[in-house]
Amino acid sequence: MEKESKIQLIQRSLGLRHKLKVHDTMKNPESHEDLAVMISSKWEYEDELKAIDEILGEARVINIEGKKAVLLKEYGGKIPPARKIKK
Repeated sequence: MEKESKIQLIQRSLGLRHKLKVHDTMKNPESHEDLAVMISSKWEYEDELKAIDEILGEARVINIEGKKAVLLKEYGGKIPPARKIKK
């Protein structure tokens, strides 16, 4: 997945998270019909957010596998121990 696509998905997820927070601060509707509409729209936001999170999660798994392959190739299958950080 291209970096620009990832950024667009992250921005969309941030927007959806904001919309969900706004939903949580709204007062509950007085009729069952209005409540049903509100719940339905909230579910749509949550479902889209979950889809975006899954897409980004899959992209990260692919990215991690690629980085592992490069490291294993570079170090001949043996990853050197971490260096100590001087304080």
